[in-house]
Amino acid sequence: MKRSGIQNAKLSSLVARMGHGDMILIGDVGCPFPAHDQTEIVDLAVCDGIPKVEEVLKAVMDELVVESYIVSQETKENNPEHYETFTNIINQFNNKGNPITENTMSHYPVKDLWLTGALKNEQMKAFVRTGERSPFAYIILIAGVDF
Repeated sequence: MKRSGIQNAKLSSLVARMGHGDMILIGDVGCPFPAHDQTEIVDLAVCDGIPKVEEVLKAVMDELVVESYIVSQETKENNPEHYETFTNIINQFNNKGNPITENTMSHYPVKDLWLTGALKNEQMKAFVRTGERSPFAYIILIAGVDF
């Protein structure tokens, strides 16, 4: 039995296999799944609101070295509560002593990245769906290294 950390076997394995520059999306229940096998899918949605996207973000941030992240402009404008929660969680961590870098894009390029990025040689490795029911409640983390 694993003592602590991420208990979901698939998500734990995925985080352990992330390398520098690899990307993982943590999203709400409405995020469409990639329709190919190049991006690993972890569906954690149990029922309405379970688990919350910020709970999964916190669990992943506790284990993954992150150098930057991508949020949509629509998240900032239409869901400022989630944007603030995301940044509050991420600001608890750093990248080799420096703040983790934020990148902002509009919704459709972000959606294209998680749906087809792996097919275009982007390092979109994982798609994690939560039970979150809130618009634009998604974030992409970009893995770093701790040396």
